[in-house]
Amino acid sequence: MSRVSPASAQEPETTAAEIETEFVDSIEPLLFVYCYECHNDSRSKGGVSFENIGSIKSMLEASEDLEIARELVETLQMPPGRRAKPVPEERETLTKWIDRVLGYTPPSGTIDPGWATIHRLNKNEYENTLRDLLGIDARRLGLASSLPPDDVGYGFDNIADVLTISPLHLEAYLEAAEQAVEAALGPEITIGNEPRLLPNIQRAGRGRPLRQGGQFFSTNGSLRSRTSIPITGDYMITLHTWGTQGGDDLPHLSLRVNGKPILSMDVNAESEAEAKHVKVPITLEAGDIEISAHFTNDYWVPNVADRNLAIDGLCIAGPLTEESIRRPAMYAEVFETQMRDQAEARQFVKEFLPKAFRRTIGQSEQRELMGLYESTRSEGGTHEHGIRQMMTATLVSPSFLYRSTSLSQEAQANEVIHTLTGYELASRLSYFLWSSMPDDELFSLAESGDLLKDDVLKDQVRRMLADERSDAFVRNFAGQWLLLRNLESIEIDQGLFTTYDTELMHDMTTEAELFFADILRSDRSILDLIDADDVFINERLAMLYGLENIEGNDFRRVQLPESSVRGGVLTMGSTLTVTSNPTRTSPVKRGLYVLEQLLGTPPPPPPPDIPRLETSAAEVGSQASLREQLEAHLTDSSCAACHVRMDPIGLAMENFDAVGGWRDAYENAPIDASGVLPGGISFDGPNELKAILLDKHETFREHLAGEILTYAVGRGMEPFDRPTIRLITEHTASNGDTLSSMIEGVVLSGTFRTCRRRDLR
Repeated sequence: MSRVSPASAQEPETTAAEIETEFVDSIEPLLFVYCYECHNDSRSKGGVSFENIGSIKSMLEASEDLEIARELVETLQMPPGRRAKPVPEERETLTKWIDRVLGYTPPSGTIDPGWATIHRLNKNEYENTLRDLLGIDARRLGLASSLPPDDVGYGFDNIADVLTISPLHLEAYLEAAEQAVEAALGPEITIGNEPRLLPNIQRAGRGRPLRQGGQFFSTNGSLRSRTSIPITGDYMITLHTWGTQGGDDLPHLSLRVNGKPILSMDVNAESEAEAKHVKVPITLEAGDIEISAHFTNDYWVPNVADRNLAIDGLCIAGPLTEESIRRPAMYAEVFETQMRDQAEARQFVKEFLPKAFRRTIGQSEQRELMGLYESTRSEGGTHEHGIRQMMTATLVSPSFLYRSTSLSQEAQANEVIHTLTGYELASRLSYFLWSSMPDDELFSLAESGDLLKDDVLKDQVRRMLADERSDAFVRNFAGQWLLLRNLESIEIDQGLFTTYDTELMHDMTTEAELFFADILRSDRSILDLIDADDVFINERLAMLYGLENIEGNDFRRVQLPESSVRGGVLTMGSTLTVTSNPTRTSPVKRGLYVLEQLLGTPPPPPPPDIPRLETSAAEVGSQASLREQLEAHLTDSSCAACHVRMDPIGLAMENFDAVGGWRDAYENAPIDASGVLPGGISFDGPNELKAILLDKHETFREHLAGEILTYAVGRGMEPFDRPTIRLITEHTASNGDTLSSMIEGVVLSGTFRTCRRRDLR
């Protein structure tokens, strides 16, 4: 496994004037010769024009186009075809100038942090926030299940601009809020011993019905009722019964809960006036139960004896006492005193609202919520009902459902940068690393202002990454960046790939998550994501990967032999499966995955009239190999510019089948995994491809930093973000290239800790 050392120190920063002067003196003449014919304002081929980019502002606005142009020039893809190309010295002049533009940092203190975002909690964040605020398992309860799916932008589902809200959201939020409050406090119940008839009593057996839903049984029979017990506690089941003897024995009554007898008795009352009033105390668990009463010993001899039994008024009372009730833990926290009055309600608001809104609370907000409480009480509601109403209202408030930054008055009125408050920073940090609200320690540091200090912020990043709640970052960031979430929607022909099933699919996801988590928490280099000497597997994956002596479903870290082709995300089953078609591999998808997910240099979308690969295959004959089909595709110049970059990368992984198993041949022909990249870089197989990618470590590092920053602040990257990304990559490279140091660099950046009005640049 090859390795590179972190990036060396950057060249001295270049001023805007120097970049603009170099453009006039050296760059624009080259553009006239090689670029302007196709990329001018009147003929902007591919939507790209390099006219009128003489100022640093216009250069930065064109930075994405310049970055793509840099790679195309460096790899001899532009100018295209047989057109004259820059000589090596000209290429070096052009690419170094573009590097200076892309790395340009404005004068100290003026890096643009981007705009303040108003960010609706996505479904993951919503569930996690309910969990940490109320102490409930919101995911198990399905509280977000009725919410519409979250839209995705820039590859992630936490992007502020696409997290819209609809009437369907509002209905679902109200229903979820009511369910969440009940789960947190338990149901709202009345303590007492007043019996109430059980609902929906079902009769079985012959006889005549009685007034309270019962029956006078002339044969063996039963009364059954399915009901829900709202809360665990002590209850009383009651009924009244009488009967006629017949024969030697009295009629027999059996009372059961969920089929288990709780009472067995003979009934020696012969008329309703003499009826026995039965009371059976019992402790019941919350949930659905069946209560049944049975006549079990019918006896009949014509004209001699007839034993019958009446059962009526089957009721339940309770819970009987407050002491017997098993309430959720939060109930005692909310109703911690016995005052049950306005003072307790006001104290609840002061403690609950800042946590729910994740910020300080104004007097007007407290008064508004207390107004709801007072209105509830004035209409006859109990103190407890008033508290529940306030909790429900809080959980549907925009201040709960949204994460927002309140710009200072100065930042609103003037072109100045707003520094996030302690609470705003705590919230941004916790939703970045935990996909949830801040905990008590973050709230405390936010209130004191200490969280704004660099050293404190670094300590909190380390603490939070060590906390199991950072599993959310692994699942949500890696799950989307590495396309793990897409696995469930990938259709694989299980007739052709018999080892692939739902279990193996989940194993693939688990492997990738465990590997990413180990990179994060063991302070490993981010370059291990490209090539590593270990894998996290169980027996099923070991069989797929051809690794021996691994038994059982439990995952473990396995050191790879020196000659292994595994290691890194490229050769994981998850990556290889998510980039395949149902019946075969897709070198195009695999090549695109490397360019887009790992390097951040995807080709533009294909024109709409480009023929499918199958069409090209038909033109070269049905016996053509996949490589020959792809080569035929390259005869179209509109295809070649992109496929010459993608296809060789994908073909390097052709030894892996559609679900990641190794193969030496396909359709009776040996697999050729060699290729040549633009610029004449040749390779053979996945290990040599990984070595080439490691040589592009600066591109990978910069792309990963941009992806993490996108996820952290909830917006896509803009040209003005490049200086910030450069600072993050410098911080990462100087700290061992660890993933944790990259996250630290993101958190310490001005883009993470400050913002501006959206309309300002």
